Amino acid sequence: MEAVLQAVRQRGPGIDLDDVAAVSGIAKTVFYRYFADKADLFLAVGREAGERVVEEVVAAVDGTSHPRVMVQAGVDTFLRAVEADPEVYRFVLQRPANAAAASDYSAVISKHVSRVIGDLLRAAGRDTGRAEPWGFAMVGAVRSAAERWLDEPTMSREALASHLTDLLWAGGRAAPRVVPAAAPDRTGNRRPPTVP
Repeated sequence: MEAVLQAVRQRGPGIDLDDVAAVSGIAKTVFYRYFADKADLFLAVGREAGERVVEEVVAAVDGTSHPRVMVQAGVDTFLRAVEADPEVYRFVLQRPANAAAASDYSAVISKHVSRVIGDLLRAAGRDTGRAEPWGFAMVGAVRSAAERWLDEPTMSREALASHLTDLLWAGGRAAPRVVPAAAPDRTGNRRPPTVP
């Protein structure tokens, strides 16, 4: 699998097994001892690349307890991974089986982010029902912006991470507070709750 990654980095995401063999010096027949075919090999490489990114992003998000720093750490870690290995990222996204795997890994990150958001909202006394759509929307927005940035890097990674963090943080702060049911007054009537 490392031979495939090396070939992708040298020759771009549109490689085939001839490219892998030429770059690595490994005969094509050797790959078939370990993988059923080229698609099986390339899917395994896509999974490996995706799992690495998931581990890095989850560790970054879990590495702090301050909500805004969590957002910033997750965004920056993802963008660093894309910036460090742009051809590998393109390789994963351009192949149908690998792109499906990449979507699965995005879902793993999204579910983790959703759980973190839910915990933070709960601790702040806010409605947690929006945690999952927000988690998926946040990860989707970052992924989409990263792909556009790869095609046209009009700013630095640091600037993009900062802009995305500002956007996501501003949206997250809009969650309405949970308003407890009003307690009855002395006459037994319930006063309408005040909205913070």
